[in-house]
Amino acid sequence: MSAAKSFTRLWSNATAWGNVSLHGGGLNMKILHLFHSRTLLPEQLNEKNQIVDRRILGCDRFKFGIGSIMYQSEEVGLTPLHTLLIRILGGNDVHIGLVGGAGSLSSLVQWLGAVFLKKSRSNRIAMNYALGLGILFGLIMAGALFLRGMNQITTITAIAIYLIGAYGLAAASGIQMNIESSWIGDLVPSNMLGWFTSMKWIVASLGMLFFTLLFGQVADYSPEASTFAFLFLFVAVSHVIAIFVMSTVTDRIPQSTKTRQSDMGEQERINYRSPVLWYYNWFYLTWAGGRTALMTFSTAYMLDLGFSMTKITLIIGLQVAINLGMLLIMGRITDRFGARLPLILISGGIAVSMLLWVASAWWGLVALIVYQVINGAAGNTHSMLAINYGLEIFPAKGRAAYIGFSRAFTGLSALGASIVSGIIMDSFSGCRITVGNITFNHYHIFFLGCTLFTASCIIPLLLAGKNVVHNYKIDTKNKYV
Repeated sequence: MSAAKSFTRLWSNATAWGNVSLHGGGLNMKILHLFHSRTLLPEQLNEKNQIVDRRILGCDRFKFGIGSIMYQSEEVGLTPLHTLLIRILGGNDVHIGLVGGAGSLSSLVQWLGAVFLKKSRSNRIAMNYALGLGILFGLIMAGALFLRGMNQITTITAIAIYLIGAYGLAAASGIQMNIESSWIGDLVPSNMLGWFTSMKWIVASLGMLFFTLLFGQVADYSPEASTFAFLFLFVAVSHVIAIFVMSTVTDRIPQSTKTRQSDMGEQERINYRSPVLWYYNWFYLTWAGGRTALMTFSTAYMLDLGFSMTKITLIIGLQVAINLGMLLIMGRITDRFGARLPLILISGGIAVSMLLWVASAWWGLVALIVYQVINGAAGNTHSMLAINYGLEIFPAKGRAAYIGFSRAFTGLSALGASIVSGIIMDSFSGCRITVGNITFNHYHIFFLGCTLFTASCIIPLLLAGKNVVHNYKIDTKNKYV
């Protein structure tokens, strides 16, 4: 049986399992009951066909959190290891820049999520196919590391296959994020988004904290290519588990088609000329570009300072731990005041705090710890606010297409920033500037540029105001066909 047929059978079994009717009592039955689909009653839906029953949404947000652990948290935990792995495989700063650009592809291909939704006409089916891509590329990365560990392939070949797998896994993650955002928008009323997504992100963040610390320990205990191969094999298996979990989330027919014909003869089309859409694009261009460039070389900087991977993951884990409390607080705030103002405050504050990477020339480790404490307001909190802001300003019809379009520009910015930063850092390696008694190396100068670029992200949010995006409406009755 071919791999495609095997995956189709796996998906069919997962979907069927998600629709099984369960009866009875006991703890096991209650757990199983949590992971099965319900038949919705009319009073549990609003006029947009979104669920208003908090009991059902409470179960679904927990499932989204568990699913995110399976298809997102372990990938976040592996992010700091990409730099170490490139060096283990024999790569240089250019290769580090290239692998740093993999995350940008997550944004660049998010528009494919709208294609998956349009073809499948089901959030659940679209997500399962996207998770299948995660399985494939997780196995590719594991295979490259296994073969290199056994000296069956050359350094260049190993790096090339690893980069292909990293970019593919990032692409799968981007498609999953687009489908997830659209699914939540189809499922949850706007006045409950903060309540729903904050808990979903809290559960996911716990997984990120666990995997970040675990993988850091593994990296120090056995820094071998074959050891990391098992970690990526685990990524593939976790995506299989995610298929079963996400197959039990309440499904909705996606409202993401590009056009819609109404009974009045009006047709709605995506409005790519909306100023608010382009302000949103501008925001992500600056935020993603500056942040991606900094994060691409933050791990390399700490490794060059002599930090172990355990210490690096503990520093990163500090941010995730603080992020848990921020998610709960911001979820309540956004339900009351909307996402734009909190997004402005947190984006600006985090951008300014990036100066602490420059200040590490004075304060060393202390500056990095203070940065991670402040940066606890970023991470998943910032992701939640940015996504919720998009759900607030984009109309239901075409939502996934709008999100995918805006993230394509995000991906281009992040990809360009990471690749160019790799070239710059490789060219200026060893460069130093002395001011008084303080010596700034090429890392500090680079981090200053990242800070200034990122800080400009609040300008488009201020210009956007409280405006939203409106689709084009065309009167088809007055047009000749």
